[in-house]
Amino acid sequence: LIQCIASDLQTIHSHDLIHCDLHSRNILLNSLKSAYIADLALSITVNIALESSGRIFGVLQYIAPEVLKDGLYTKASDIYSFGIIMWEILYGKSVIYFEEKNSEEEYSELRFQICDGLRPHISENAARCYADLMKKCWNTEPEKRPTAAEICDIFAEWLNSENILSELYESDKKDDESDKKDDESDKKDDESDKKDDESDKKDESDKKEEFIIHDIVKFEKFKKIQLKYNIEWIPFNKLSNIETIAKGGFSTVYRAIWLDDEHGKPYVGHADYDKYDDDYADYNKLL
Repeated sequence: LIQCIASDLQTIHSHDLIHCDLHSRNILLNSLKSAYIADLALSITVNIALESSGRIFGVLQYIAPEVLKDGLYTKASDIYSFGIIMWEILYGKSVIYFEEKNSEEEYSELRFQICDGLRPHISENAARCYADLMKKCWNTEPEKRPTAAEICDIFAEWLNSENILSELYESDKKDDESDKKDDESDKKDDESDKKDDESDKKDESDKKEEFIIHDIVKFEKFKKIQLKYNIEWIPFNKLSNIETIAKGGFSTVYRAIWLDDEHGKPYVGHADYDKYDDDYADYNKLL
């Protein structure tokens, strides 16, 4: 699975493109042994990246520290994101640094910690070859990370090495045994968790709008490099009459009134209205 993702990333980089938004939700699974990288909407060429530094976008856990510092995307920043995906595939869960993230201060603190070397925890059961490659991918210094082509070569070597395959197999076996112990422990906590879930569901519905914004790195002004329209994040407390337009498999689209807009026009984003004749912004053009 991880080899397919690496191969796709190599193809993207071979065309002198940078994905810029590589994370697990942009990975499409055809089966447990086949995957593809999707959503190239924010991808840019290397030359454009050099001219457009300072604009940051993506999901915080996957953003390379040099991007958080300087806003400069490179092929190496994609490799950092790939390293985080390697961790998620190994442990079968998303990278979560804190249980709750409810404030801008906590997000700012997390950004600083990532720049200061914060990375997901790797257990002792992980195969050394796999753990070492992950660490190389999320090295603080971009030039020390392997290229996508080099990663593909490493995976090819693993497939031809009985010792490496045996090491990976034994690592998976130990993880399975550890997961079984965790499952037994979790069962004991299920009853108390169910009671907590009932109260949490109410809280989650209240925080749903905040999560939609906070799940992505938010800035006051967010400009998409390849478009001539500006995109601006608007806090939910600045909106009224929030209504659901449509729901899909991965997202929900809303319309609302922006309280700070002097015209009080309803729309699903913030764009330069001189570009539009209608009262509604074109969502497809914006995003």
